[in-house]
Amino acid sequence: MLFTSAKKLIVIKSTGNHSNKLQQNLHFEVFCKKHNIEYHNPTFHDMAEFYVEPCKADTNLYYKFLQIDLLGKLFRHSRFVKRVFSVVWLFSKLGFLKFVRFDNPSKVHLCEKYLLDAFNKHNVVYVAGWRFRMLELSETYRTEMAQRYALRPEIYADSAFVDRIHLLKSQGYSLVGVHIRRGDYKTWKDGAYYYDDSVYQNYLDKIGQQYKAKGEEKHKFVLFSNEKITLYNSSNVISSQENWYVDHYVMSLCDHLIGPPSTFTLWASYVGKARLFHIYDTKQEFVI
Repeated sequence: MLFTSAKKLIVIKSTGNHSNKLQQNLHFEVFCKKHNIEYHNPTFHDMAEFYVEPCKADTNLYYKFLQIDLLGKLFRHSRFVKRVFSVVWLFSKLGFLKFVRFDNPSKVHLCEKYLLDAFNKHNVVYVAGWRFRMLELSETYRTEMAQRYALRPEIYADSAFVDRIHLLKSQGYSLVGVHIRRGDYKTWKDGAYYYDDSVYQNYLDKIGQQYKAKGEEKHKFVLFSNEKITLYNSSNVISSQENWYVDHYVMSLCDHLIGPPSTFTLWASYVGKARLFHIYDTKQEFVI
């Protein structure tokens, strides 16, 4: 279905930070491209400046008003309250606008239908939620989206670390990006993917052995973490101390990416060409 009349989709509430926002934005944006719908994501306004040609992301007082969490002061620790009881939700219930949330993982296959049904009755639809997915479309538009959401070169122009990565690539080195995710992973899913240093060291050792077995001595491990890295003193290991958006860029230059399941590496792999290996079980084998 291709709409010819003016239709507009507005992402009014984001989910998570940085990589999650990029993923959420991606799926809504490719939906709009397919159906010729104007796309606007004011929740992305604080990140849009980093990218070459991002979506329309300007915000205003009205959008900020719609984003206000009702009952927020009374239930400030409740994610459910913050997610559901907002001004945009109330206005939708009162019939002043159309608001659709995508939170049900069992209905991901129906998300496109839900939005199309909404646009059959409304010219403007506000959306939120983490469970909207357009997987096939995201691959269809992958080249275009990777170009548009490439990090602007002036942002990393003065980075000695990025210069070093570019030099290694020009010298023919294979790069393995290793995402050591700590912080909130200690409690997320009861710490299922919170791995200690020995797990990462084991993967580095095994991958290094594979490279040597192939006679490929020119390889480096590039470590990324949301905490300071103090281990892995080796000539084959380098650590990033850059901001998250530069880390995304450097990850996208890697040949392989390994780490716990995370949208951080997922996004970097999407805009780059790195082969991605998520560690769901520490007994998993990774073969280069």
